[in-house]
Amino acid sequence: MGIDPDGGTGVKGFRQSQSTLHTWSGLLLGWVLFAVFVAGTAAYWREALNRWSRPELTRIERPERVVDGAVAYLMKRAPDAKSWFIPVPTVHSAGSQVFWQPQETPGVPKRRGRGRRDTQALIGADGQPVAARETRGGEFFYRFHFDLHYVPVFFARWIVGIAAMFMLVAILSGIVTHKKIFRDFFTLRREKGQRSWLDGHNASAVLALPFHLMITYTGLVTLMAMLMPWAVVANYTDEAKLFDTLFPQAPVAERVGRNAPLVPIVPLLRDAERRLGGPVGYIGVANPNDAAARITMTRAPTSMLSARTPSVAYDGVTGAPLWSAPSPSAAVVTQGAMVGLHAGRFGDYGIRWLYFLCGITGSIMVASGLILWTVKRRERLPDPARPPFGFRLVERLNIGFVAGFPIAMTLYLWANRLLPVAMERRADGEVNAMFAGWGIAFAYALIRRSARAWVELLTLLAALLIALPLYNLVALPTGLVWTIAAGDWVLAGADLTLAALGGGFAFAAWRVHRFRPKVRRRAARVAPSNAWAPAE
Repeated sequence: MGIDPDGGTGVKGFRQSQSTLHTWSGLLLGWVLFAVFVAGTAAYWREALNRWSRPELTRIERPERVVDGAVAYLMKRAPDAKSWFIPVPTVHSAGSQVFWQPQETPGVPKRRGRGRRDTQALIGADGQPVAARETRGGEFFYRFHFDLHYVPVFFARWIVGIAAMFMLVAILSGIVTHKKIFRDFFTLRREKGQRSWLDGHNASAVLALPFHLMITYTGLVTLMAMLMPWAVVANYTDEAKLFDTLFPQAPVAERVGRNAPLVPIVPLLRDAERRLGGPVGYIGVANPNDAAARITMTRAPTSMLSARTPSVAYDGVTGAPLWSAPSPSAAVVTQGAMVGLHAGRFGDYGIRWLYFLCGITGSIMVASGLILWTVKRRERLPDPARPPFGFRLVERLNIGFVAGFPIAMTLYLWANRLLPVAMERRADGEVNAMFAGWGIAFAYALIRRSARAWVELLTLLAALLIALPLYNLVALPTGLVWTIAAGDWVLAGADLTLAALGGGFAFAAWRVHRFRPKVRRRAARVAPSNAWAPAE
């Protein structure tokens, strides 16, 4: 590495090039990354949000009772179905959403069972079907963070995948750029404008740096077959063979048309737990009530690190074990562990909270980086009171995403509470309310001065979040007082977290409101192009 004439080294030039790469890789898709990070962070509590979104449901005390009730219901509702699918609930679940696939009728186009409302039912804690409000609950945030919405899934995953690549580049180049990043982590200068934003950005980045690297890289691994298909194409000419390698399944038995009673499932559940080494998460029944019936039980993804969970199959009439999943290859184990690390389903409450808090720091890191871009460039503008169009566009996009997207998510939760329970396509109504609110927040950011828009939208967000637990307390039997008294910390924790987030955003709104940028008076000999004016 050569020495520069001024005594420096080529390291300085390399670091400057990485600074430029860091800035633009973080900015160009930073708004998508922020939405993905925030929605993904909320998804770590999707089971809690599923329960919170259906206050009609009671807490599950005995999961086996729910399974027994699901089987009894399917026996009456779809005894001749082609297959049943029964998720095994936990004490934290919002019941069991069972599905069945009807027998194919000649001449009638095949329809997907799970996409039809007439081939599914919700089984409550007492083992009986329940009529609860239609909602996607926390599942929507989970799907949104990699499928987006109103966008075809293929294109959405490409957008998210490219954004994740940009994120990985931004993290690695940021490590190179900030040569004093770990020292600066312990420095937090208040009310210093650009310096304060940079300190906040550095602190949020370093605090959970291993998590940020892990979650970004493993997120790319979940999409690797789509983003980098060459290894698959080179090794597998038949997609079915690839699918069998990743998701081995018991051999399919054709229906023979001879009636035979289905073996009791709960005893098989206990045997499967012993064979699989952990709790069962899903039960699949092929050809129920037929002599060729098969029952497949799959280990719960919450019980192990790898997302590629093993299965075991039984004869549906005799209960004899017929098949167990082969030992996965090292590559499958590695890929499954990467996906499991990303999803975080394997963890207990301590791990979930760690993921959630690290997700919040990641969201703050992305948001502070986006805002830092405008803070740094405002000081360099010839006339900060009249910034160019590009600067104004980035500033408004920052407001629309950083303040507007959390508002939209909160409005989704409010729609869950306020839309009529019997409303047709109610789940779609909740999602539409979310995006309508997001659009209004964007429009508001366009017509208001940026400083005022920040304060007003953050204040609105804080009020909406804090008001939600209060509404539950007044209007529902699952309010905070009752859930704490009953020891139901899943629902109580959801309300307390909403209130805490509201308090955090209220503090942010107060800090932004009281901030007054220092006016730098330019000396008489300084050219007008170097003048600086306070932010609007």
